[in-house]
Amino acid sequence: MHAKTEVFAAVADFAMSSDEHKAVDFILVRTMTPREVVCLLLSRFPTTRDLVCPDEYCFEEPSRVYDSFAGIVIERSDDHEFLQSVALFIDELAESKDPLIKDVLIANLLEGIAANARVARMISRSISPRSRSLLYEVESKVYGREPMG
Repeated sequence: MHAKTEVFAAVADFAMSSDEHKAVDFILVRTMTPREVVCLLLSRFPTTRDLVCPDEYCFEEPSRVYDSFAGIVIERSDDHEFLQSVALFIDELAESKDPLIKDVLIANLLEGIAANARVARMISRSISPRSRSLLYEVESKVYGREPMG
């Protein structure tokens, strides 16, 4: 037997024997793709499509899209119905275990909203305690201010 063949045989033996004696102690969890994360936002706020996702490339850049959306939230902060929809969306994202969702929520959407203390206060009154704690953490760590709720 050649050395290469012996190595492959040893690996195959190990893989087959170890599979029989080990219990599975993990669960594979599907995570969202960047495109899916962008589509989630656009499905909830389709009228913002041309503003937050003007080209096909944006579907691979959820950070850019959620940053842009945060800017729209600030611009439309006088629209109570829109802010209520945003608050519900934030709450939904905050419940997600998906790492990309968590990242765009905290680093892009909440950080963008928290850039404007007045809008952050308005949103904080409408979001869940879990979402509010994330927003307060962003205000404190990124902007160095105490949240005023």
